[in-house]
Amino acid sequence: MNRIKRIVCAVLAAVTLTTGFAACSEKTEIDVANITLTSDQLQDVQTKIDKTLADAKFSGGAYVKLNKNVLYEKYFGTENPDTEQKINKTTRYQVSSMTKTITGAAILQLCDSGKLELDDTLDMYIDAKGSYKYLKKVSIAKLLDLEVSFGAYNYEILKDKESMRTIKKMIKNGEDVKAYITKHILDVGTESGSNQAHSNYYLLGLVIEKITGETYKDYIQKNIFDKIGMKDSAVVNQKQPLIGYNVDTESWRDEKTNLLYNDYGFMFSSFGVTATIGDMFKFYNAVLDGTLTKTNLIKKLNEFYSNYGFGFKHDGHNLYAYGGTSLHTSFAYINDETKELALLCSNQVGNIRLNATGKAVYNAVNSKINGMLLDEES
Repeated sequence: MNRIKRIVCAVLAAVTLTTGFAACSEKTEIDVANITLTSDQLQDVQTKIDKTLADAKFSGGAYVKLNKNVLYEKYFGTENPDTEQKINKTTRYQVSSMTKTITGAAILQLCDSGKLELDDTLDMYIDAKGSYKYLKKVSIAKLLDLEVSFGAYNYEILKDKESMRTIKKMIKNGEDVKAYITKHILDVGTESGSNQAHSNYYLLGLVIEKITGETYKDYIQKNIFDKIGMKDSAVVNQKQPLIGYNVDTESWRDEKTNLLYNDYGFMFSSFGVTATIGDMFKFYNAVLDGTLTKTNLIKKLNEFYSNYGFGFKHDGHNLYAYGGTSLHTSFAYINDETKELALLCSNQVGNIRLNATGKAVYNAVNSKINGMLLDEES
C-alpha cells in the first residue's frame, strides 16, 4: 500500500475542533494531503514552536499551516524602536532572495502562455548585436537550476569596493544602474562550481522584460501580486523605507542609509521584493495549490531539477526558500506531500540561529506527521 495513503489514527482522540481539525478513533486510511491534528497534537505543536522562537529570541512574524488549516500565526518584537511600534500583520520585510521564487513563477507563466520555452537560450533575449556569443550555450533552464552560474554579482560586484562605489555614485546621479550591472555580469561571464544565483536571476528578469515589453515591476505587480491578492507587496518601495536590527552589533539600521537597497536597478529580479508575511504566505500557498501557474511549479521542480530550481532548493518533498539582506531574514519551508508550509519573516540579521529556527518550526509539524505514518513493512 502506498506510504502516503497509510496513517495510524489509533493515537488520535475522538475530538473534532471547530477550526477544522478532525480525529478518528481507529486505524483509517486517509490522504496525507488531508491529514488533520487533534487538539492535543495541535497544542503540542504550538508549544514546541513557542519554545523554539523564544529560545532564538525571534523578532518577526511566524505562520504555519497544514493543508488548509493555519496551525500557528504569531508576531514578536519591535518594528521601530523610535515609535515603539510592535511587529504585526502590516509589518513589511525585505524578503530578498525569496524574490527569486517570484521570478521563477513569472518565468513559468511565460512558458504557460507559449512566449518562452525552458530550452530557449539567452542570446534570443539578450545582446541582439551578438557581443557575447557564449550566451547561445546558456538556456533558461540552466539559469533556473544553476547548472550554469554567473557568479559576477556576488563576487565581482557585491564584494568589490570599486564596483560598489561606482554603483552608489550612479544611483545618486540617477544613472542607469541596471545597464551597468548587466554589462558587468555579461563581461565576467559564466563560471563552474558556483552556487550563487544573484546574477542568474538578474538575467531572468531581463528576459521577462524583453518578452513582455514591460518592466519587471509592472509585470510582477499585475501577474503575481494582483492575481493572488498580495496587496502589500512591491519591488523596492522607496516611499516606505524599512528598518532592521543587527544582532551582532546590537544596533538598528535604516534602509535609507543604504542607497543600494532603495534602488530598483540594484535589487531588481534577484532580491528586490518587499512584502508582509501575510502576502508571502499567499504566494507560497499559491505555489502549493497550483493557482499561480497553469503548469504545476512543484511538479516541474521534481521532474527537472536535482536540488535547485525556480528559486527553491529542495530534497524530495521538502522545499526551501531563504532571503537575507542587511536588514531582514526570511525562511519558507514547504512539503508538497503534506501541504505543510512554515514561513518566518524576521527584522533581524546576524542571528546565526535563524536558519535552524525556521527548520525547527517546520519540523515541529513534520515530525508529528512522520510519527503517524506506518513503516513500509506494515
